[in-house]
Amino acid sequence: MSRPNPVKALNGVRSGHICDRCNKEVQTGDMVRAYAAHYDRDGWMLRRLWCEECGDSAIGEGTDGTDEAIIEAVL
Repeated sequence: MSRPNPVKALNGVRSGHICDRCNKEVQTGDMVRAYAAHYDRDGWMLRRLWCEECGDSAIGEGTDGTDEAIIEAVL
């Protein structure tokens, strides 16, 4: 089954403004990385947000047993 594009699906979704790894406050205009997972019932959901310095660029081990994505965006 094809999933919608996570970037398009999450465009405009509000998220926290604190890095989940170092607790640094991220500002509007900062580059961030985010981890998202797709749940059949709810679609794509943001799970973690990282500042540019802390952001992961790959998924090591799957965490939720579902489709997962790392996206880069300007907050």
